[in-house]
Amino acid sequence: MNSFLSFHFLKGITLLLASSLVALTACQTKSPEPGNTANTNTASMGQDGYVVGKVTDSQGKPLPRATVFIDHAVFSGDGPEVKTAADGTYRVQMTDIAGEWIAKSYLLKQYNDRIYKLWLDPENDAPFTAHEKPVRNFRWKLTGHMPDLSLDLYYGGTLELFRDLNANGLYDEENVELTLTPSGPLIDGSTGKVLTLQAKRGTYGIIKDIPIGRYTITAVYKPTGEPLRVCNAWDGENFDYRSSVTLDFVGNESATRFNQMGLGFTNR
Repeated sequence: MNSFLSFHFLKGITLLLASSLVALTACQTKSPEPGNTANTNTASMGQDGYVVGKVTDSQGKPLPRATVFIDHAVFSGDGPEVKTAADGTYRVQMTDIAGEWIAKSYLLKQYNDRIYKLWLDPENDAPFTAHEKPVRNFRWKLTGHMPDLSLDLYYGGTLELFRDLNANGLYDEENVELTLTPSGPLIDGSTGKVLTLQAKRGTYGIIKDIPIGRYTITAVYKPTGEPLRVCNAWDGENFDYRSSVTLDFVGNESATRFNQMGLGFTNR
């Protein structure tokens, strides 16, 4: 075999071996499984000795000045807390106490000259230890059940119905149909919807999980279609019944009625 043929023969063998090696390497490389990328990114955010995360509003935008605190599962109230930065992020340094911790978050929001304390929804509510590099994100939700399903707690406000003592009948408050029309934007600045609500039987006239806002309210007795007169049931002793009433939920000025409103109703 002359030198020209030998050169091209060796070149062909080299290319064949290189192609085989590339094919073998490709076969041994596994494609990422669905979800692995997100989990890897989330884990990479963790930091030794800290809880980190981000808090967003109801539209998914960064929420500054929200409070994030770390509560011990046994020694409640002993954990540290911080405020979120302008971009909604936070970092809380852990204390080296054995046991499990839970991250919680809330927002103090001024709305219609009242201050409201609003709990924020955790993306992950699982407890953690001080050595897990935990990442805990939160989001502001206007409605929805809070994570602990054993408790009847919601992110929305509560409306309680009160029958006037001089009303003619109307003992079945579950048949009182309410129409709530937003008066201005809701507490998060969004545009609310007209709500038609009734209390469920056995709830003693309590309606839960209403987006917090200012509402103009009317009422009708469903069995007869009779319009009812309504008032602010918590306005001292001045029960000024009218065809409609505009109400705010009570804010932090009350230790027992915060994020609630009381509606009186009568047919007399």
